[in-house]
Amino acid sequence: MRKRLVWLFIGCLLAIPCMGTQIYQNYRPSADWQQSAEGLTVHMKEFGMDRVVGFDEYAVGVLAAVLEPDANEETMKVMAVILRTYIAYMSAGQLGQPWLSAQERLAKGMDEEKLRKAVAETEGCKILYDGQPILPLYCGVTNGKTRNFSDVWSGELPYLVSVDSIWDKGSSDYMEKIFLTRKKIIRELAEADGTENNWSQLSESMVQIVEKDGAGYILQIEIGGQTYSGEELRCRLGLPSACFDYTVKNDGIEFTCYGRGHGVGLSIYGADAMAGEGKSWEEIISWYFPGTSV
Repeated sequence: MRKRLVWLFIGCLLAIPCMGTQIYQNYRPSADWQQSAEGLTVHMKEFGMDRVVGFDEYAVGVLAAVLEPDANEETMKVMAVILRTYIAYMSAGQLGQPWLSAQERLAKGMDEEKLRKAVAETEGCKILYDGQPILPLYCGVTNGKTRNFSDVWSGELPYLVSVDSIWDKGSSDYMEKIFLTRKKIIRELAEADGTENNWSQLSESMVQIVEKDGAGYILQIEIGGQTYSGEELRCRLGLPSACFDYTVKNDGIEFTCYGRGHGVGLSIYGADAMAGEGKSWEEIISWYFPGTSV
C-alpha cells in the first residue's frame, strides 16, 4: 500500500497547478536522491546532462517553482518541510518536482536569501504521524475546503481529512469558467478510453451529477450514458478542479470550476494567507495535517 501511495503522490504533484506559476512548472528534471554520511544529494538529468546538487540547492529550486515571489517566509518554510517529508516518506523512486535554476529564480523575481533561509531554518524537520513521515499532499487552491484522501483515492490516511480553507476564496484562481464544445468533449473522452460517442447534440438530460463529497467536489458524473469520477473527468478534459457547476449551451458545456488541483492536503494559497495573518509554519502544518507533529 505504501509503495502504491508513493507513486500516486508523484502523479498528483505532476498534475498540480499552483497560483499562476504554471509557466515555471513545465520543467521537471528527472531526479533521484542518495543518502550518505555527507548528507542528501539529488541527481538530476536535464537536457542530456547529469547534475548533482545538495538537498538545500534542490529545495531552493523547488520552492522557487511552486511559490510566488511575494510568498511569506513562513510559507517557504512550510514547503521546505513538505519536500523534506516527501523524500523521507519515499524509499525509492524519482522526484517529480518542478525546479528552477539560479538564473530562472532571478528571472522570476524570487528572493534567493529568503528561500535559502527557509530551507536552513527548517533543517531536519519532517511532518510525522505516529512517529513516521507522512504523505504530504498539497494543491494550489481549494474550493474553500480541503478533501478527505479517501474521497479521491482508495484507503484512508487519518492526517489527510477535510478542513476549512476559507482563505482560498480570495484567490484570483478560485473560480474559472471553461467552455468545451461537444466535439472536443467527445474527442477527449474517446482518446482517453477509446469510447465511441456519437452524440448528435448535447442536452441537460445527458449530463447528470451522480454524487458529491462532503467538500462539494464531484465524486461521480454521468455524461452521455458514461459514468466518470470527478478526478477522471478533470484530468481528461483539462479542468482545473473536480468541483464545478455546469451549463449545457451552444452545443457544448460551460464549466464553472472552483479551486485548482485535487484539493487534498495543504492549500498553498491558504497556507500563505495564514502566514500573512501571523501563523507560524508549525501552526499551518498542524492545521492542514491534523494529528501530526514536526
